[in-house]
Amino acid sequence: MKICLNPFMLETFYGGRPRPVIDLIAMADQKGFDAVVLPEHILMDPHTLDDYPYDGQSAEGRWFDEMTPFFEATTSLAAIASRTENIKLQTGIMLATLRNASVLAKTLTTLDHISEGRVEIGYGVGWLELDYTAEGIPFKGRFGRLVEIAEACQQIWTNAPASYHGEHVNFDGVYSLPFPVQREGIPQWFGIGPSERNIARMAKAANGWCPLQVPWDVVGETLPKIKQQMEDLGRDPETFGLRLQVIPEIRGGAVDLEATLDTIPTLLEAGATHIEVAALNYVTKPDEFPDFLDACLAARDKNS
Repeated sequence: MKICLNPFMLETFYGGRPRPVIDLIAMADQKGFDAVVLPEHILMDPHTLDDYPYDGQSAEGRWFDEMTPFFEATTSLAAIASRTENIKLQTGIMLATLRNASVLAKTLTTLDHISEGRVEIGYGVGWLELDYTAEGIPFKGRFGRLVEIAEACQQIWTNAPASYHGEHVNFDGVYSLPFPVQREGIPQWFGIGPSERNIARMAKAANGWCPLQVPWDVVGETLPKIKQQMEDLGRDPETFGLRLQVIPEIRGGAVDLEATLDTIPTLLEAGATHIEVAALNYVTKPDEFPDFLDACLAARDKNS
């Protein structure tokens, strides 16, 4: 298994400054963490925040409100890439459907070169309709747009000239060099739910799955379906990854990191290849961060 650091909101330790958080991520890289996972939020609507669907990933409910600062994910990953050597650069998730496919392909190619081939990007469609209406992008059809963007990026990353013809993305005979360092294309993971239509979408276009708050038994039932459909399409299911985030365990009224990490075998039984840990659940100040990293790495080694 791989162990992944989610540093969401650690800048609150530093008055909102992101640069010291990069120092923490560099420490994780030096100690041997496998990946860093950045979340993304674009716009905020205080009238709909109570509908945020992923409160369960935090021990204290939703960590943010409409006044919380958020930094763009790929820009942040470029800064992290310049300070690290081995750690994979992931998102969980990037709102790919708010991007232009060709610009996204170019952005991620640039990041792949800066990092010397360490990008594994996680895509999703988000939950807030405002993100779409503000840009004149239809909220309806966003899942189909996600698949087309992933397929179009893959064409740009592996062909020159490249062509793609879809409902949302359409180009013919274009050149966009350089190719990524990862010559077969940058891995694109989907952070979407386990519906039958989404199973088909992932089997067709994704390199991995990074769901949130899907019960582990449902994940375990869904993963073989994705892999079977991949095989039916002539894709290698053994290359498909699954990243799951541990849910904080409460003991004696407080979050217990050791008890939380003890749940990892259940996630592995569901098929997880990558385990994500959101540091803010378990760390209350920077001085606690090294011990947190060591505990996560020990859990990885124990379960590998």
